[in-house]
Amino acid sequence: MNLSQKILIRRRRRRRRRANNDGRSLLVRLLIGTVTMVILSTVLVAISGVGAVAGAYAYYAKDLPDPEAIETEQEEFETTKIYDRTGQHLLYEVFDPRWGDRTIVPLDQIPLHVRQATIALEDASFYENPGVNLRGITRAAWSNLSREIESKLGFRLPYSSTPGGGSSITVQLVKNVLIPPEERTQKLYSRKIKEAILALEISRRYPGRQGKDKILKWYLNYNYYGNFAYGIEAASNVYFDKHVQELTLAEAAMLAALPQFPAFNPIDAPEEARERQHLVLDAMLREGYVTAEETVEAKYKELKVRSSIGDRFDIKAPHFSVYVTKLLEEELGPELLYRGGLKVYTTLDLEMQTLAEEIARERIEELQEPFLNKEGEEEDRNVSNAALVSINPKTGEILAMVGSLDYWNKEIDGNVNVALAERQPGSSFKPFTYVTAFSQGYTSATMIMDVRTCPNPMDPSWCPENYPDREGVRKYHGAQRMRLALARSYNIPAVKVLDMAGIGNVIKTAHRMGINTLDRDLDYYGLSLTLGGGEVRLLDMAYAFSVFANGGVMAGQPVPTEKQRPGYRELDPAAILMVQDADGNVLKQYTAPQVKEVLSPQLAYLLNSVLSDNNARIAAFGQNNELYIEGRPVAAKTGTTENWRDAWTIGFTPQLVTGVWVGNSDNEPMNRVPGSLGAAPIWHDFMEKVLEPLLVENFGRPPGIVEELVCPVSGKLPTEHCPPPVKEVFIEGTEPNGYCEVHQAFRVNKETGKLATVYTPPELVEERVYEIYPPEAADWVREADIPQPPTEYDSVYGPDLMAGDVALIQPPPYAYISGGTVIVGNAKSPDFQLWRLEYGEGLNPSAWIQIGGDHYDQRDNASLDYWDVSELDGLYTLQLRVVENSQNYKDATIQVTVDNISPTVELVHPPDGKVYVMEDDEYVNIKADAIDNVSMDRVEYYLDDQLIDTSTVVPYNQKWVIVMSDTIPIEGFAITSTVPITNPDGTIGEQVITYTQVTTNTFPLVRPDGVITEAINYTQVFSGGMSIISNTLGYTETHLFHVVAYDAAGNSVESNKVQIFVVHEEEEKEEGEAEPTAMMVGREVAYLGEEDTRGRRRFTFSRG
Repeated sequence: MNLSQKILIRRRRRRRRRANNDGRSLLVRLLIGTVTMVILSTVLVAISGVGAVAGAYAYYAKDLPDPEAIETEQEEFETTKIYDRTGQHLLYEVFDPRWGDRTIVPLDQIPLHVRQATIALEDASFYENPGVNLRGITRAAWSNLSREIESKLGFRLPYSSTPGGGSSITVQLVKNVLIPPEERTQKLYSRKIKEAILALEISRRYPGRQGKDKILKWYLNYNYYGNFAYGIEAASNVYFDKHVQELTLAEAAMLAALPQFPAFNPIDAPEEARERQHLVLDAMLREGYVTAEETVEAKYKELKVRSSIGDRFDIKAPHFSVYVTKLLEEELGPELLYRGGLKVYTTLDLEMQTLAEEIARERIEELQEPFLNKEGEEEDRNVSNAALVSINPKTGEILAMVGSLDYWNKEIDGNVNVALAERQPGSSFKPFTYVTAFSQGYTSATMIMDVRTCPNPMDPSWCPENYPDREGVRKYHGAQRMRLALARSYNIPAVKVLDMAGIGNVIKTAHRMGINTLDRDLDYYGLSLTLGGGEVRLLDMAYAFSVFANGGVMAGQPVPTEKQRPGYRELDPAAILMVQDADGNVLKQYTAPQVKEVLSPQLAYLLNSVLSDNNARIAAFGQNNELYIEGRPVAAKTGTTENWRDAWTIGFTPQLVTGVWVGNSDNEPMNRVPGSLGAAPIWHDFMEKVLEPLLVENFGRPPGIVEELVCPVSGKLPTEHCPPPVKEVFIEGTEPNGYCEVHQAFRVNKETGKLATVYTPPELVEERVYEIYPPEAADWVREADIPQPPTEYDSVYGPDLMAGDVALIQPPPYAYISGGTVIVGNAKSPDFQLWRLEYGEGLNPSAWIQIGGDHYDQRDNASLDYWDVSELDGLYTLQLRVVENSQNYKDATIQVTVDNISPTVELVHPPDGKVYVMEDDEYVNIKADAIDNVSMDRVEYYLDDQLIDTSTVVPYNQKWVIVMSDTIPIEGFAITSTVPITNPDGTIGEQVITYTQVTTNTFPLVRPDGVITEAINYTQVFSGGMSIISNTLGYTETHLFHVVAYDAAGNSVESNKVQIFVVHEEEEKEEGEAEPTAMMVGREVAYLGEEDTRGRRRFTFSRG
């Protein structure tokens, strides 16, 4: 179908639409007509009557440049030059891409679908209208009128939401070429009239199809498509790395939408670009240029878009230069940037920039050297890239910006500016959490328990763990002052502090200090936020830390009004010192920073005191760590994200703040590279070298800071029982006023180890100090073997509590009992007649029930009777009464709680059938929900019927560190034993017990050539529940978990059993290896899944 045929089809469609519209109400037609007349009348009035129209036309047309100026106008320009802060070093000469990269393409070499896409979106009647789109003008005017009426009268006119503007292709060409740049954004009727008249004159001078083709050619070759791309050929190259002739329909549609909104391009805004592309394709479908099938195919066709534009230019400090260029384009516009001959003096210190680049490359090269793991095998750390930002905190000036190690290296995505990319910051986010807590009255001495914690009952799989120590063990450290917890970067205390401070409050603090991300609803972010569970930018992090370095004051330039957001930072870091035009006039100058106090000086000092305390972090980082610079106070914080994808270090002095990121731009995990190993050495070397010639400057102590001696464990005022006190820093008014309650003294009989009484001989009494921690630490106290005070009193000396004539010895007072119990006691008297046992409900029973009958023999520490409590429940009083011959009596009573109801328990994590990868998952969280009607005692955790742990702390949660036996089953192997048994007839027989055995089965295997063969599956099953599955496809171990819950009365209940699968990280297959269809794994079926993000294949399990 040629173009004329398609035009004919479109005309028919428009006639049908007009016919359909004849049914509209007369009132609507009258309204449309009336409004149109009003609009036309307004225009006529504006030019002083009908007679003046011809005069106005002549007035504007007489100065109309020769239309050939459309091609020559752009020749008059000067390039913009970007310099470092000294003005002596040229970083980048910004060539006008319309000449440096632009190629004029004849219309007949521009594919038809490229032209049609532009016409369909911009000016559907282009080949028919006289240069202006009358229907579009009317439609736009009606829409504007509707909005005015709706805003003032509260109702909307019909047909007011019809999409489309009023500008034609010819009008836009006139605006972009012939209208002076300073007039193009002015909303004046005179400008629109001038554009319309010039468009009419252009169309008159270039009539017919040939003239329209020339206008369209100019339009397509002149338009700005974003990212320095002028003209359709440049745009094709910039975004798709191809010539215009090679553009597909999908690519053409995406480019056609860019002249209206250049920022919505596929490099900078891929989602928005895709949405705009769909609008273009829909317009092409309406106009009959494409079929419905072609539309759908183009909408969902995957496009190969360049990741950046940097490789088209030769630049020093390339990421920073591109960053500055985009700032200039946003502020001054592309016309002035590319044609104005500007001289731009930036904040960049080229010597610092060069030093940063060199150090980053050297340190990454060192990390890329193979290293020996614990097994003595060589490994690669899989790290390829780094980024660095350095800022003067007193001025907010960016002094260095390294966006990657090599801008031009495509293998590491070098053109991606990681300094501006959103990445998870790991623990480097923790200072925002702690400073928020400090602002609420918590102090650096506040005690936080670093013990196993599972804070989110809705997500039992997540229990924060600390970073592994040098032996690779994730330890709990018990009581930690906030100073130590932050300096040592312990994760569990950070999560607790975030919970105390409030997620929303911490995010608000981060926003005020300079973090421009984290802009989802507050409910989106959980407690993992403090561990880096939200994306931030390195530039924002460095700028936010400059507030700490500058005593709570942010320095910089005002955020542009249109970009300001309530609650976010009000200043931006500065990258440009001065901009001059071609005549030397200053267009922009950064002479002095604006400042704003974001944190109180006291809060900033307190946080700096912690982050610069090298003694506090030695336990985690070692004495000579990379966060320490000899002879100079420096504050720093590292960060490492989950799966080792990001390594961070942000640190500062009062003179300089520097942030470093290390990782892979494609988000591929590194091989166990933490912030202290990856980023900290770069940060240390750079800071040490840059600061070397500068005077040492301390963090100034503001008024309102006091010091106090505190207990090193509890953080409270010390007692004589505490270890030697330490000096802590406080904001005045937050000093502790209570004494340590952790270290408590108990009087103990040193012979018996029991609590001393007043009867214990003084020479046997010694005072022992025990550490008494909150109940949440009970499991940690037990596992860490921290001595606890005795619970029994000394009975060797003084009256024997069991020596009375009438005494109840067992059960002890306030015991929990169930089922039944033997009562032990003393029942005797010099005037003895009889004794009896009774019980009654409650503390003071109103009625008594006798146990057994009256007894006439005396008992001494002997069994009195059996009390069946199986039908009872609740609190009871047990009473022993001895009746004497004189009819006097003596009583002994105790209270007990009867509980015959077992706890309820459910193993809620891990889920049944979950697959764990040993190299990735490290451990399994085991969570049980256990409750009792009276009182819980403990939960025991079993792996393959073997007790592995016990917990007395709610919520009941333990972990099992994954280990694998890597035992290959041997066909026919079995371990059995024979035990004697008694048969029903009394004879002695034998029973064979099987502890483990190996079974085999076959399954189909599809070879690369399509041939299906059989493979053997070996399964070794153990009596406790463990099994091993091994075949040519891989190796799997299965385990069974269950728990047993006990209440205080001894009632117990066993949970459901849960099976998990443990596999090794799947290695890449060699070429020619067979691919499976399915692998039978016991009662499971394992299907070969798709490759994950790391290029590995996974087996997923489903019930068979």
